[in-house]
Amino acid sequence: MIEGAPEPLTGRIYDRLAALFGYREFRPFQEEVIRATLAGRDSFTLMPTGGGKSLCYQLPASLMPGACVVVSPLISLMKDQVDAARAAGLRAAAYNSAGSASDWQYAVEALRAEQLDLLYLSPERLQVPDFMSWLKQRRLAFFAVDEAHCISEWGHDFRPDYLALAALKEQFPGVPLAAFTATATRRVEADILSRLRLADPLLTRASFNRPNLFYQITPKLDLEAQLLEFLKERQGEAGIIYRTTRKNVEATAAFLQGKGIAARAYHAGLPDAERSAVQDAFRNDECRLIVATVAFGMGIDKSNVRFVVHADLPKNLESYYQETGRAGRDGEPACCALFYGRADIAQLMRFAESQPEAESREIARHQLYRLLDFTQKEGCRRRALLGYFGEEFTLDNCGACDVCAGTVEREEASVAAQKLLSAMARTGGRFGARHVIDIVIGKANKRIRELGHDQLPTFGVGSDRDDGYWRRVMDAILAQGLAALPEGSWPTPAVTERGWEVLRGRRQCFMVTAAEKAAKTSQDATRLAGGLDGPQLELFELLRAERAELARQAQMPPYVVFSDRSLREMAELLPQTPNALLRISGVGQHKRDVYGAPFLAVIEAWLEKHPEMAPARPDPPELAPGSGLAANAPPKAAKASTRGETWRETGRLLDRHMSIGEVAEARGLKTATVLNHMENLAREGKRFPPEAFMDPERLAFLRDLFKTCGSWQLGPVVLLSREDSNPDLPGRGETDFEEARLARILLYGRLPPLNSTLLPATVP
Repeated sequence: MIEGAPEPLTGRIYDRLAALFGYREFRPFQEEVIRATLAGRDSFTLMPTGGGKSLCYQLPASLMPGACVVVSPLISLMKDQVDAARAAGLRAAAYNSAGSASDWQYAVEALRAEQLDLLYLSPERLQVPDFMSWLKQRRLAFFAVDEAHCISEWGHDFRPDYLALAALKEQFPGVPLAAFTATATRRVEADILSRLRLADPLLTRASFNRPNLFYQITPKLDLEAQLLEFLKERQGEAGIIYRTTRKNVEATAAFLQGKGIAARAYHAGLPDAERSAVQDAFRNDECRLIVATVAFGMGIDKSNVRFVVHADLPKNLESYYQETGRAGRDGEPACCALFYGRADIAQLMRFAESQPEAESREIARHQLYRLLDFTQKEGCRRRALLGYFGEEFTLDNCGACDVCAGTVEREEASVAAQKLLSAMARTGGRFGARHVIDIVIGKANKRIRELGHDQLPTFGVGSDRDDGYWRRVMDAILAQGLAALPEGSWPTPAVTERGWEVLRGRRQCFMVTAAEKAAKTSQDATRLAGGLDGPQLELFELLRAERAELARQAQMPPYVVFSDRSLREMAELLPQTPNALLRISGVGQHKRDVYGAPFLAVIEAWLEKHPEMAPARPDPPELAPGSGLAANAPPKAAKASTRGETWRETGRLLDRHMSIGEVAEARGLKTATVLNHMENLAREGKRFPPEAFMDPERLAFLRDLFKTCGSWQLGPVVLLSREDSNPDLPGRGETDFEEARLARILLYGRLPPLNSTLLPATVP
C-alpha cells in the first residue's frame, strides 16, 4: 500500500471494481496507479490500448470528494466516454464545443453542486481565462490527462493545444495530476514528465504486448486482390482499412462496394453530416467495414474491431502501434495487416524532406528508417515491435504473427539484390525504381534504347524472374538501407555504403516472402476466440441481437451496453439469475440492474430448447442470497435439480471408468455435451483423474500451451499448437477445440489463475 493513502478509500477499491465495472481482479498495474491517486500523488502511466487506462482514473473518481477533470483531445470520443461511464453507474458529463446548451448547463450545475465524478474537457477549454477562473472555485479531486503523448513534439501525434497543460500544476497547486498514454518511447516519456511538471510521480510502464493481436506484413503486389483475399475470411466482422490519402480512401471504398462489400469511406474532406453518419453507423454495428484516413478511429472507443488493415505504410512505428491498437480492445483475438510498397516509402520520404525545420526533418527521417527496418526485421514481428519501445520479448515463438505462424518465410536474395544495385550504380543513381527493374528484366522500351541502357552488362540478367519478384527485391533493398531515396520530389534510388557491401559480397540481403504452403493461421486467428460453436454460438448471436436493440433504444453504441467478451461469457456460463450475471466479466451491479433482465430472458428461452446445457447451480456461492447482491429468486428447484441430475449421471458413468465416447453413446449425447457436463461438474468441485482421460505427456504439453497463452481461452491454444505455427514443438501434433477443452477440465484447480474467466481456476 502506498504511504499516506487514506485507508477508508483504498479499502473500498475492490468493492467499486466489482460493483461499477464487473471485475474481480485488477489488470497489471491498475491497482498501484489507483492507490497513488487516492494518496494524492502525481503519476505517469503508459498502458497499451485495451489495458484499462480509463479505469485507473474512473475508479478513484468514484471514491474521492470533488470531480476528476479528464483532458482529452478527441471531442468526438467524449460522448462515448460519458455514455460508458454513466452505463457503469458513474456521474459523468462533458463540456465542449460539440455539446448542446443543456449539456453545458448540466455539467456546470452538477460540478457546482459537487454531484459529478468525471468532467471531460478538451485542452482548448483550459485556455479560456473565464472558464479557468470558474474552475478554480470548484472542488477538484485530480486531473487526468489522456493521450499525454500529444504534449511532446517527439510523439507521433503532437498537439500544440496540449502545451497549455504545462500550467496546470501552477494554477491548481495541490491537485494531483495523472497522465496516461498508450504509446511513448523513453524520449517521449521524459518530454511528458518535463512539460507537465509532475512532482515525484509514480512511473508505470506496462507491457506494450497485446497478445490477442495477430501481426502480418506483406509487400504490395496487387493490393485490390490482396484486400479481397483478406476480407473473404472476415465477413460480418468489424474492421478498418487505412489509406494515407483521401483519393485512395474513396477509390478503395468504391472498389469494395463494386465487389458487393458494404464498405463506407471516411476522411476530412467529406461533409460534416456524412462523416458523423459514417462514424455513428460503425459505432452502432450498422456498418462493419470502414475505409478511412488514419484520423478515423481516434474518436471511437469501439471494443469489437476484429481487424485493422494498413493498406499503405503508416508515418512511424508509434502511429502503427496506436492504430493497430484500435483492434481487439475487448481482449478477443484480432488481426493487424500491413501492406507496403516502394511508392509508400517515396511518399514518406517526401513528407520527411518537406518539414520546414531541420530538427523536424531529422525526426521524420529517423522514424521512417525505424519503420522500414521493422518491415524487414528478421524473426518475430512482436519481438521487433516491442523492442522499438525498449521492451524485451523472451519467447522464441509468439504464435501470433505471420513469421511465427509460418505464413511467411525469410528468403536469401543477395544475388538478386546485386543485380538491381549494379543497375543503379551503372546508371548513376539517376533513374527511378521502375526503370532499374526494367533494365534487369530486359525490357527494351524506347527510353531504355535511347539512353543506351540496353547495352549495359546488367540488361536482362533477371529475365528469368517475373516483375513481381523484382518489385519485392527492390522493396527489400530500400527497406534495409542498401539504396537510399535522395532529397527532392523524384524518387531515384542510389546505392548506399551498405549496398556497396552487398555488391562486394561482404553483406547479405534477405527478404520476407509468402510461404509456399498456404498456411491459413492468420486468417483463422480472429475466428478462434472463445471456442464457441453449435448451440452456444447461436446463443451468442441471439444475445448480440438483443444488445443491438437495447442500444438502439438507448441511443448509444452496442459495446457500451456489454462488450462482445461479456456476451461470449454469457453464452458459455449461462447465468440464469441477476446474481449469476455478476459472474460475467464487465457486468457490475448498475449494468445488471439496468440491462440484465432482457439478457436473462434470452438465455432462459434458449435453455428451454437446450435443457441439457443448463448449469446445475444458477447462483454462484460467493453471490448467494444474503450477500447484499441477491435480487430475483432462482428458477424452480425441480427444473434445476433435473438438469443437475443429468450432469451427475454423466459423472457416475465416468467414475465407472467409461470413456467419454462410451458415455456419449450410452446416454445418446454428443461428445461436446458430455464435455459440457464435465466442465460444470468441475465448477461444482469435482476433480477428474487426468490419467484416466489423457496421456500424461500429452496433458503436460497442453498445460504448457495454456500457460504460454496466459489464458483459459481455447482459441489461442489451438492456434499455438499447430506444428506449422509452432516449429519448436516437433512431433507433438496439433490440438483441436475438443481436446483443448478436455485438457482445460482436467487442469482445473491445478494451475494458478489465468487471465480469462471462462473457466476460473484456483490455486491448489
